[in-house]
Amino acid sequence: MKTIEIGLLEWQAEDDGETYTWDEAVDYALTLGNGWRLPTIGELFSIIDYKKYNPACKIENCRPSYFWSSSPYAYDSSRAWYVDFHYGYMSPSNKDYHNYARYVREVIVTVHWGKSTTYSVEIV
Repeated sequence: MKTIEIGLLEWQAEDDGETYTWDEAVDYALTLGNGWRLPTIGELFSIIDYKKYNPACKIENCRPSYFWSSSPYAYDSSRAWYVDFHYGYMSPSNKDYHNYARYVREVIVTVHWGKSTTYSVEIV
């Protein structure tokens, strides 16, 4: 899987071309292992590029479509937030709708102290 780092997050460089219901997207993330998950709405929102549209995205080859976040909609448990990368907006959607998913994980920062000790710090 090709990835790209933006800030302290590692993103899939491309989605897999499949659409999922929200539950399917959450479950699929678990099969990827190694800390991969759906991004929160804030994380997904952070890669919107308002200087562009179609796609309005900071990641190259971003599909100009709807992408699920992991964030449920507080007023209705049957809905969750998504980002539309065609125009660059976010909105809640019924969890049964089929949207794309792009997965993310935290970047592991390794700090070297001296010549023999390595500490790994997970930034959350």
